Amino acid sequence: MNLLPKRPKGNTMISLKINGVPTLFIKAFNTADVNTILNFVREASALYSGFSNQVLFIDTPITPSTVEAVAKLQSESYRVVFRDHHGIDGEPSNEREKQVLAGTAKLKQLLKDDCHITVRRLHPACSTLVQAGEFVDAVAIIADPDADGLTAAMKAAGVSYDELDNDAAKLDGEPQFQVTGSHISQLLAKGIAVIPSYDSSRPKEREIAYQKLFSDWLKAVAGNDAALKRLEERTKDYDAAVQVAATLANTAEVVAPGVVLVNVADSSLFDPGTLNALLEQRPDCQISVLRKSLGPIAAVHGIQYSLTVTKAYQDKISLYDLITDHLGAGPEAGVISNISFLLHTSEDVWRRHILPKLQARRS
Repeated sequence: MNLLPKRPKGNTMISLKINGVPTLFIKAFNTADVNTILNFVREASALYSGFSNQVLFIDTPITPSTVEAVAKLQSESYRVVFRDHHGIDGEPSNEREKQVLAGTAKLKQLLKDDCHITVRRLHPACSTLVQAGEFVDAVAIIADPDADGLTAAMKAAGVSYDELDNDAAKLDGEPQFQVTGSHISQLLAKGIAVIPSYDSSRPKEREIAYQKLFSDWLKAVAGNDAALKRLEERTKDYDAAVQVAATLANTAEVVAPGVVLVNVADSSLFDPGTLNALLEQRPDCQISVLRKSLGPIAAVHGIQYSLTVTKAYQDKISLYDLITDHLGAGPEAGVISNISFLLHTSEDVWRRHILPKLQARRS
């Protein structure tokens, strides 16, 4: 069975069996993503020989498409369990937060006690929302295609280690802190850092790289020496990417009060964590912006702008305030933002909506 369906342009999807549990890593933004999730679960169910009808969603952004997928699976008699830390901490202050709040209410109405949505302040990693092996008998797991989704899914399926929760919190934090966990965690963080951005001329390259990295890391956690060696060899690429990032930091320019931009569109592979850390050291940087030619939005629109609020200002600045509901969400709309301190936009959205608001604000 091929559990890795054809994916929409630019949307990374990874399919693995973790301790025997079919696991799909995906962000749901549109109808194609919903259908991918439904077909994945149906195919997994067709081969399932156990007695559970549970499907776990963990660390999946609360989008209308995620809610739709949950509702449709429930209508097909699956018991959907939802665990996530993307809830709104306090009153919503913009349209995106209102959307998340509405989605949260709908999920709680649908799933009742099987829905646990909290906030990152209380649970910086989603692995803390499950017990080790709690979903070892699940039909399938649906998770976010990142390190937090991976660590949460593997713990849920019964693959864990002593430092996992602490590592997961660092892996899901700011890029410069992702490489500060345990040795095994650092290998995952460094491997992710040098995975190429989505390139429409080589559409499967990023997906294959993620698949290999996630697979090797799971094997290494389980004690596979060959997989561990492959991960350690990848650190050479990371070291080279750190040097490129240092060079790029010297090209930064201020484009609005407190906003520093680096054009990386024609750059060779660089480490985003190192670049962001160097930009954060500037006294004039509250928000860093990377102009990219690769990425899920760039795959659709040609250029992508990725904004990150520096650590010192994350409780003062919400990038949600820069976007309005009419802009839409997802790669096609040119807007992706699931966390208040990260935002990705197309060049058109950047020039017409985001940059003018940034230039009008006071630093």
